[in-house]
Amino acid sequence: MANVRCLQKALRLQKFVLPINAQASRLSSSVASSSSSNHNNTLKRAQSTTWTTLTRSYSKDSDKLEDFRAREEQRERERDAAEQKTQTETSGGGGTASSSGEQSQQSEQQSEKQAKVDAIRRKILDAAMEHVPQHGWTKQAIVLGAESSGYPSVVHGMFPEGGFALVSHFNGKCNAQLVEYLQHKTNNGQKEVADPLGFLVQAVRRRFEMIVPYKKQWPQAMALIAQPQHASTALAQVLTLVDDICYYSGDRSVDFGWYTRRIGLATIMKMTELYLLQDTSPKHVQTWEFLKNRMDEAVQLQMTLAQTDGVTQKVQRSFNSAFITARNILGLGYSRD
Repeated sequence: MANVRCLQKALRLQKFVLPINAQASRLSSSVASSSSSNHNNTLKRAQSTTWTTLTRSYSKDSDKLEDFRAREEQRERERDAAEQKTQTETSGGGGTASSSGEQSQQSEQQSEKQAKVDAIRRKILDAAMEHVPQHGWTKQAIVLGAESSGYPSVVHGMFPEGGFALVSHFNGKCNAQLVEYLQHKTNNGQKEVADPLGFLVQAVRRRFEMIVPYKKQWPQAMALIAQPQHASTALAQVLTLVDDICYYSGDRSVDFGWYTRRIGLATIMKMTELYLLQDTSPKHVQTWEFLKNRMDEAVQLQMTLAQTDGVTQKVQRSFNSAFITARNILGLGYSRD
């Protein structure tokens, strides 16, 4: 671009320089012819007239050259400004907006694809639950669920975690149903609970009643949950569940007891779960009595510890440290709007 501009300037300058040179040549020839004359006065007058004319002509052409130079400099500044503006729009504003728009569009497309995949997964897992009593928490149950939903059996490749995908889906669905029940019962947490202990017992019982139809196959589910590669997902579901139950029971405290009560509830739920698997009483009456007794003991233990501040603080700090560590590892948060 710079070379082109220099060539254009040279051509324009040539238009002004050539006439000046030609005029100077003509005047020099005139001076030469006059010098051959024998009249010195005439020669002097001719030379004076010639140089005067040349000076005036050169002065006029010099003014024109200055005007030309000023115009060229102005044009060059305008072109530079225009080029700079174009580059800025291309690389800065326009390019960034175009790139941002493309990224946003790609993100939306990926979200839509993921939503479709998740919907298919849920549909297959819901259908597979019907085959759990016969085939357990296995890939075979998932394959049968896919076929009954109209998908080929090879679609089980969408579940690389195997039977745990079915267990996790079941736990997540049951937890969501329990939270919906608690929200309805407490008017989304706005209604005060008259008997928090009874509320906790009822909530935990309702959650375990969802396991009863799969009681014979539940030890297999517990074995899958206990595997190291599944620990993070399983623990996250448990901690979220106990927090929801405590929250809707009216526990809005922000002291050290916040962690202690949730760790205590999670422990009681695990103990009750193990008891349920061995319970042969009608309608699992002994399990629900066991749950009620453990809740009463937890309340009595908390009251006893409250009377000994030193021990209470040490125990609470131990519970708090364990709970916070688990929560941070799993990336969980319990802030509520």
